[in-house]
Amino acid sequence: MKKPNRRTAVKAMAAMSSSSLLIPSSSLANTFRSGKQIKLGVIADLHGGLAVDASSRLDAFVAAMEKANCDALIQLGDFAYPNKDHQAFADTFNSAHDRTLHVIGNHEFDHGLTRNDCYRAWGIKNSYYRTDVGGVRILVLDGNDEGSPTYAGGYPSYVGKQQLEWLQRELESSLKPILILSHQPLAGVGAVDNAEDIQKLLARFKTKILLCLNGHTHVDSLVQIDGVSYLHVNSASYYWVGGKTRMAYYTDPLFASVSVDPESATIEVAPVVSAWKGKTPSQIGYFEKKGAPSQSIVTPQIRPHHISRTELNVMTWNIWGRLNQDPRYNVDKKTARQRTIEIVEQSGADIVAMIETYGAAADIAAALGFHHHTASAEANLCIFSRYPLSDVQLLKGLNPFSFIAATVELPGGQKVRVYDIWLTSGGRHIVKIKDESLSDEDFARGDDNRFEHLKQLLHHDVFQRDVKSSDSVPLIVAGDFNCVSHLDHNEVTRQRKLNHSRVLSIKVSRAMQKLKFVDTYRTANPDITSKTLGHTWTTVGKEYVFESGKGFVPTEKHPRPEYQDPYARIDYIYSLGKLANPMTSNVVLHHPSQKDRSFPEFPSDHAAVITKIKIGE
Repeated sequence: MKKPNRRTAVKAMAAMSSSSLLIPSSSLANTFRSGKQIKLGVIADLHGGLAVDASSRLDAFVAAMEKANCDALIQLGDFAYPNKDHQAFADTFNSAHDRTLHVIGNHEFDHGLTRNDCYRAWGIKNSYYRTDVGGVRILVLDGNDEGSPTYAGGYPSYVGKQQLEWLQRELESSLKPILILSHQPLAGVGAVDNAEDIQKLLARFKTKILLCLNGHTHVDSLVQIDGVSYLHVNSASYYWVGGKTRMAYYTDPLFASVSVDPESATIEVAPVVSAWKGKTPSQIGYFEKKGAPSQSIVTPQIRPHHISRTELNVMTWNIWGRLNQDPRYNVDKKTARQRTIEIVEQSGADIVAMIETYGAAADIAAALGFHHHTASAEANLCIFSRYPLSDVQLLKGLNPFSFIAATVELPGGQKVRVYDIWLTSGGRHIVKIKDESLSDEDFARGDDNRFEHLKQLLHHDVFQRDVKSSDSVPLIVAGDFNCVSHLDHNEVTRQRKLNHSRVLSIKVSRAMQKLKFVDTYRTANPDITSKTLGHTWTTVGKEYVFESGKGFVPTEKHPRPEYQDPYARIDYIYSLGKLANPMTSNVVLHHPSQKDRSFPEFPSDHAAVITKIKIGE
């Protein structure tokens, strides 16, 4: 552990009581960007004194956060024993920044230690308190109160009456957006004994609460209840599996860099990925134990999280399921499924309308930590969501191979209705757009079968209900339409010699426009140039050929294909409703490992489309 250099003058200012608001010095106040984005460095469950390499993990956190230029550092409890033998942990943490916030965990009470020991070791005056960082109010809770009527032994896990009364007063009086910190979770696995009462209280103030952050569980999990989001921050050190193994360590330390934009009520958590050191929990049979948490949240990583009530990142992507899940498309020891997950993670998508999911839905949802809705395990379509899904029953009379829907429950309580669709690829193939002997009129008529397919959805009573209520519940229709849009083929594009110089009257896109749906990509990119064509098919280059049973394969052993060969925009994200306003929209056609070409590193013949939508007027 690095030798600390305590900033005692500033730390003395950070000490506060539960009833007093910290007022920083003028020099310190100038470093805060009131009303602007702030960045917080967060570490949980370091376990100094228990974890064998805790000191080096803390050093790694301090070094990373110094580079990140944080506005404050937070430790979420089970940090280190607050005694003289382990004082160096607190000294290192406190000296790393002018603003450090401490949360008391349950292991701070080991070996007969008390809250007073924490106060002395950390330089704080109370176990629950408030402070402001920039334009954000932070409320710190103590989940170690005694008096729980359901206490069943072990460590107390309870927020007492006096503290709850304080919390309610703070929630009522705050004029700033709020972050709530606790060691024990207020929701989800391992929640405090009176979690339901606390959740009901917080739900009353959901429009003020940005996020509740906790440690304790050593998992990566985002939970949302009644419009309030609760994020479990993974341990810096290990996951407790018990038995002979006791602790399944992470190879690298885990900690969170949390960016908060109080104006847009948006939070971004940067990803940190490690690996299991030695045998994994799965390998030792941990998940076969009764009461073990879901394997999807027991993971050596902190996933990227985009948490917002005002911004929604929507993706649609045909992942080329039957071909691209084939082991023959393994690249650099990564399967297509692994690369698909990585691309979705990097995109920051909150909702994904996926096509050709075939058997991959459960694995993708677990890896992302997302909710999902699909007709069956092997189904074509799947809606993935960072936020809870409701109203997910199948649409009576419609084939779920082509149409499914779900309602997304956003932080703060706003709902968004999402349809994932696939229109038939039968009949005239899209490749005919290059056939100069085929007239514009004949090519457009070749999409009449897709128009007839779309009408099944447009005339459905549930869909018509959703259209009527779209001003209060925004409506999104996304998917693989297997046809181009009339918006992309007009006199301007003909004059610019773009999109094969065709002027096309496509009934599918005109039908969506007639219902006042917004083509979010074209709305965000209205001037059609060679850079904004938005082509999504095909990502496969000219030196790959299609072979039945194999898919696209190289035409020579060591090809140098011309990968920039997409020629049609056939995947869309449409929105409807005054509360849904497209901000930006982009086409994604590269895997992070390869920026110069798409296929085969990019695991699909379709590019993905991602649109950022502002939710609200």
